[in-house]
Amino acid sequence: MSSSKGWFGRRRSAPLLLMVVLLALVVTTSLMIGCRKGDDPKVTPNGNGGQNGGAGQGDGVGLTWLGHATFLITTPGGIRILTDPYPGNLGYGNRRFAADIVTVSHEHWDHNSVASVDGDPDILRGLNADGGWASVTATVGDAIVSSIPGTCHDSSGGARRGRNALFMIETGGLRLLHAGDLGETPSAEVLAAIGRVDVLLIPVGGVFTVDGPTAAEVARILGAKIIIPMHYRTQGIADWQISDEKPFLEGQDGVKRVGQSQVTVWAADLPSRPEIWVLDPAPAGGGS
Repeated sequence: MSSSKGWFGRRRSAPLLLMVVLLALVVTTSLMIGCRKGDDPKVTPNGNGGQNGGAGQGDGVGLTWLGHATFLITTPGGIRILTDPYPGNLGYGNRRFAADIVTVSHEHWDHNSVASVDGDPDILRGLNADGGWASVTATVGDAIVSSIPGTCHDSSGGARRGRNALFMIETGGLRLLHAGDLGETPSAEVLAAIGRVDVLLIPVGGVFTVDGPTAAEVARILGAKIIIPMHYRTQGIADWQISDEKPFLEGQDGVKRVGQSQVTVWAADLPSRPEIWVLDPAPAGGGS
């Protein structure tokens, strides 16, 4: 009887033990997947490597938003391109910049602070001393940077705020367009000169530039795969009478809040449909 009871007890406990083991495996697997989703640095805005890329790939183009219209773009070969540098009293900290090429879309104080850049970079000014458009190009290492004349800082032909230059940056198989203080929808002639755009850096805050809805239309016309808004009100410039990014994002598809200031883009890894990547400005107080 004792032997039969023991055998019967073992018969009953075997399925229970199997269920416990299976449940433990399910819980462990779920926890591992959850950790990978939250902590894996390869998780990206477009879900397939467009932000941080795959391990071992060395041909990505790095972008760091330093606030306002200032980006540090780093080519696969290590060439540093700085756009529209601002002075220390703007609101993003008294930072010093370092670059090999500096672009200046126009000569307003919050976009032309080349004195904030250390070293001896090539300075590409999109406007001449008389305020007219300049045609400038520089090839440094694996980067080709060219100005594109023909746009204005306002929708009145430049009567209020003058002219503005776009800059095309070609590197790593990508074409990145920095729109400066674009204040109007580009003409057909300018659009033809621009050509293909993979990554668009566009102002969206209005007042001094195109507003959110106009910026959205310009982005649609240009057909960029990645759109990164800039020149809008943030905590660093909370007293500026421009809007934040929300009017630009309203009703838009493919919006990704990256949650950091730096991303890396691969030409072979662009999203199939346009995406808007909202970056955080880099913390104030540091260098570029």
